Amino acid sequence: MDVQRYISSGIIENHVIGLVSEAENREMEAAIQQHPEVKAAVDAVQLDMEKYVMMYAKRPPVDLKKQIFNKLKQDTVANEPDIPVAQPVADEEEIPVIDYAPKKTVSPLRIWQYGAAAAFTLLVASAVMNIAYYTKYNDSRNQYASLQSSQSAFTVEKDSLTAQLHHAQEELTMMKDPAFKWIKMLGTPRHTGNVATICWDPESKATFILAQKLPEPPPDMQYQLWAIVNGKCIDAGVFATGDLSASMQKVKDVVNAQAFAVTLEKKGGSPTPTLDQMFVAGKVAG
Repeated sequence: MDVQRYISSGIIENHVIGLVSEAENREMEAAIQQHPEVKAAVDAVQLDMEKYVMMYAKRPPVDLKKQIFNKLKQDTVANEPDIPVAQPVADEEEIPVIDYAPKKTVSPLRIWQYGAAAAFTLLVASAVMNIAYYTKYNDSRNQYASLQSSQSAFTVEKDSLTAQLHHAQEELTMMKDPAFKWIKMLGTPRHTGNVATICWDPESKATFILAQKLPEPPPDMQYQLWAIVNGKCIDAGVFATGDLSASMQKVKDVVNAQAFAVTLEKKGGSPTPTLDQMFVAGKVAG
């Protein structure tokens, strides 16, 4: 199992809030037993969710209990029967008798009904708040992931621009260095209009090519540079076109050269040049 990929799949969050199927739940329990990383991730999600809910939790009104008992008291008073008042008798020697009727009490069942209703109301309110807070929590996580993705894209772009700037500085240094020779290669009679330039330092043997204007080769073909010495072609390496044609590309070091040429070969290069596929060529001055 790829533990990190499993953790980042989102199943842990669904497991914590009970949104997984029975099969997924069994799989999750097995993963928790087998992989400490998964258990740690589950504990972390539970802790984060508890912190988030507690952060926004609202306590029930302080007088909620008092309101419930006041309601019970009002119902009790409303159900009480009228107490008869003793009537005087003609004979003063007789002692009047007053019949006190017992007050009607609230049955335990009715008390439990009120309590259950109040508890259910609180439970529903708590569930609604938990769902709302979890939705906010999930939205915040998605926004955080989006920001991370954007930051990664910015980092890649920054690194690319930094590399381009570094490459441009190197090209500027070569242009200022008098040790480098610049050889302009023009198109052959079969490929007029094509242009490429060689930057070569005979002392350090470092060689670069700038493919200013060469047609894009077929997918299975590639341009190859040759250093020509006494009529013999020496492999100087292959190079790319397209986006890279606007910048100097490092090729193989060239020890000696009287001229340079570029041919179109099979991808990866060839030990010998295909002369009828020569696109540009140029002589070394001096």
